[in-house]
Amino acid sequence: MKQRNLPLCLVALATLLSSLPASVQADGIYPVDKKRSMFADRRASAVGDIVTVIITESTTAVQSADVDMKRSGEADAKGGSGLWGLMKLVPRASLGGSTAQKGSGSTTRNSRLVTSITCRVAEVTSTGQLVLRGDRKVKINDDLQTLRFSGIARFEDVAQDNTLSSNVVADAQIEVFGKGPTERSAKPGVLGRIFEFLF
Repeated sequence: MKQRNLPLCLVALATLLSSLPASVQADGIYPVDKKRSMFADRRASAVGDIVTVIITESTTAVQSADVDMKRSGEADAKGGSGLWGLMKLVPRASLGGSTAQKGSGSTTRNSRLVTSITCRVAEVTSTGQLVLRGDRKVKINDDLQTLRFSGIARFEDVAQDNTLSSNVVADAQIEVFGKGPTERSAKPGVLGRIFEFLF
């Protein structure tokens, strides 16, 4: 009896297997179409990636100049008998003089900027360098302060936490400017600017 039911069981098993999908994939916590695996380097390397630039800029400019100049000259005029005796009418005279100029001056200017700004990778060059651009605006009451940064960085200089020092950024442009009542009050008025222009 059991041997007669064996072919029926095989037919039922074959029918069940044929009804299953061709490929079965297990679900995972990471999306299948993810470009980078969980073991890949997560540093910024593509357009749209985020890089935090640590800005630490300090400049000192010193200029000095010294001037020491002296000049002297002398001239003599003596009478004579030339030109049919007309030179006898020229009296004897002498002229001498000297000038001296001496001076010195120096100027010193210091500036320091310490902050950070998060930028996006706007472009990746053909050599793999990252073109960074970023703006940060902070508004306090009616005063708006804007920090703007742009530059070109190497992928190797980006740290594992996607931070980068501004000292290793090529063609770095850092702009800090503000708008508002505080900025307007710091500027001289029309009469003050005319006075500065004249004097």
